[in-house]
Amino acid sequence: MKFTCPKDKLLKAIQIVQRAVATRTTAPYLSCILLEAGPDQVVFRATDREIMIQYEIPVEVVQEGKALLPARYLGDLVRRLPNMDITLEQQLPDQVFLFRYGNSQTQLIGMDPEDYPAMPSLAYNQSFEIQAGIFQKMVHQVSSASAVDSIRPIFSGIYLESTGNQQLNLVATDTHRLAYTSTKLPVPLNGDQPISIVIPTKTLLEVTRLAEDEESMIKVFIGGNQVIFLIDTVTVVTRVIEGQFPNYRQVIPETYTTRIKANTQLLYEGVDRATLLAQDSNKFASNVLKLTTKGETLILESFSQEIGRAYEEIPVFLQGEELEIRFNGRYLLDALKAVDAEEVYLDLTGNLNPGVFRPADGRDYLYLVLPVRSGV
Repeated sequence: MKFTCPKDKLLKAIQIVQRAVATRTTAPYLSCILLEAGPDQVVFRATDREIMIQYEIPVEVVQEGKALLPARYLGDLVRRLPNMDITLEQQLPDQVFLFRYGNSQTQLIGMDPEDYPAMPSLAYNQSFEIQAGIFQKMVHQVSSASAVDSIRPIFSGIYLESTGNQQLNLVATDTHRLAYTSTKLPVPLNGDQPISIVIPTKTLLEVTRLAEDEESMIKVFIGGNQVIFLIDTVTVVTRVIEGQFPNYRQVIPETYTTRIKANTQLLYEGVDRATLLAQDSNKFASNVLKLTTKGETLILESFSQEIGRAYEEIPVFLQGEELEIRFNGRYLLDALKAVDAEEVYLDLTGNLNPGVFRPADGRDYLYLVLPVRSGV
């Protein structure tokens, strides 16, 4: 194998696929990046068996071939190379590769590329396209509600649902909160079956990161237990999380007895300050805020024996009954960041039922948070 490529193109390709490299593995080849030189391009590929990322760049290929190089040293080496054309050449018959730049060269030892997983072929049942900017916003609106570590993997992903009429819903929950967003696809689904799958949150965040042009289209292909995302010259393959996602509609209140309307930024800043003083060595009391309605004012209170006490008054418009309720302040901050609107509704039905944040402009989005029963 032998090809020449500008350093910046080579480094970008490595950095794109490197995030799929396994960090902890008993299979050494999963800590490597595959380079496959074809007639006029080089394909870069990495996987940890959960997600695979492939990226193609057009280059001047002198001799076709494959290389399987350790990701850590490959990335660190190319990052340190001078900004000029780099020639990568294999010293046959061994898995030894020379990086030539100017009058200098560095040698890197690779592994047998035949051991590396191939890009899977996918016989898909459904497919759709969505504008990158819209998909990025949807994923970021719900991702904070998914579980980071869970004994039930279904909660560590984001639920994609479409039952027709070009509508796509994204839902995430960690059982303490739930986020939902919806959009209308530009064209109908390709396939006669509804979409009902859960994809790892980590994968969808990677997809949004890789979509650099917000105006570009992301193509999604679903088949069996795999999903493929095509983003320009990047391909992302991921597994579907097995299991049944809960019926999220059952936990969303249909009515409310109290509606609070507030400026999103003012409410966020108040919650942020109050949460700062809600830290406690007792994890069950940590981050707890008390919200009390009093006329056209929402009072936020927090207390920690180790730090101090906070009292905030936020001007609001109140509709319905006055009440007192407690929430995890961190969850409220995530909800307010995700709403992305100048004004926000907080809909409540008593102090034992979930609170639901909605943008006041009427967009089809909500962030539900369960109350806590201890604290201030």
